[in-house]
Amino acid sequence: MNKWFFLILLAFLVMPGAFSETLFERSFGEMGYEAMLVEGPQKSQCQKISFVFPEVGAEGEKYEIASIGLEFGPVAEGKADVNVSLNGTLIAELGLEDFKCTGQKCWERLLLPKELLENGENSLKTCLKTGNSITSMKLLNGSKVGIYKIADFSAEDAFKIEAEKTRLVRGEKTRINILLHNQGSGSALARIEYARPIAEDKNAFWIVEGDAYFDGIVEPGQTVEISYVVKPRFSTQMTLPPAIVYYENEFGETEQKFGNLVVLRVREPERKIEAFIVKKEGQAFIGQNLEMQLAVKNVGNDPLYELSIETDGIPSISQGVTEIAELGPKETVYLPLAVSSQEAGKFSVGCTITYHDLDLSEASCKKSFVEFKEQEVSYTLYLALAFVAIAGLVYVYLMKG
Repeated sequence: MNKWFFLILLAFLVMPGAFSETLFERSFGEMGYEAMLVEGPQKSQCQKISFVFPEVGAEGEKYEIASIGLEFGPVAEGKADVNVSLNGTLIAELGLEDFKCTGQKCWERLLLPKELLENGENSLKTCLKTGNSITSMKLLNGSKVGIYKIADFSAEDAFKIEAEKTRLVRGEKTRINILLHNQGSGSALARIEYARPIAEDKNAFWIVEGDAYFDGIVEPGQTVEISYVVKPRFSTQMTLPPAIVYYENEFGETEQKFGNLVVLRVREPERKIEAFIVKKEGQAFIGQNLEMQLAVKNVGNDPLYELSIETDGIPSISQGVTEIAELGPKETVYLPLAVSSQEAGKFSVGCTITYHDLDLSEASCKKSFVEFKEQEVSYTLYLALAFVAIAGLVYVYLMKG
């Protein structure tokens, strides 16, 4: 966790009501209960405490939480069982892996189900059982129950990842939307990251736009939404890197939650292209332009993306469009061409269409032919020149007469 995360956290912690708020809290020791020690392999013992939650007036949802503090010995590894019941109903079956440990002290925070709480006296029963390597377990009298206003991301859909399309052809893009909803009554500093580097995920896809990360405050009732667009590089079934949200709970501990997995199924497109030259005239004089069109048709059943068009032939070809971003199934695009030549002759006009991807696929259009001729002086022009000459001679004769 970088230093900026802690600096921002510290700045907000000094602001009143910025994060969680303790409305009521009592430790087991404050209620007159001693620590409970269980020693020896495969030994078990239970402690039952009674408590009463007061009526606390506060806006927003209130969360009743039991904080169970333990010390494990002589080593903090191996099997150990911790069962917690509220008013006779089992609410948690815990092992060592469920606790967050700092030094020898380990803690687990349990949300107390509201439907099990009584208006008057409640009982919380904690049972410890040692194993063969963890032969000493101590329930700390610093364990406590309390009422808090907290940030809550516990709902199943509180951290959700969705893809607009999960079945794609290679080269097709899809938008990934990430929603983080705080249904609690307190704020939290949250950070969205990934289980492995998303930008270097085996080069399976590109992130072509958007932002895949988030770092900031999530207010009560707020939904943070981020989105980015990916373009798969391979035809395969791929799972996007699992997204994780990290946030600080009301006790200053870092919590994390994994989002749901998103699977993309990518296949090769049916690459079928027809291209041909459309022309009204096939002949022109040297230096004149022949206006024509290049027709590019997708005869397949899949869309094609990022087509690059290059014309070829001896005449000079002026090409207005050189790329097609997307060509849908059965769609035809007409691209303008102007063809000219500075020499006489019959020439071919063709094209090459390239699909840009990790590999290159090409298609050629059907060849067409054009002819350019020398300009000829027509019979009409000769006749007109003759009339001009005769008229000139008549004029000279008349002037002399």
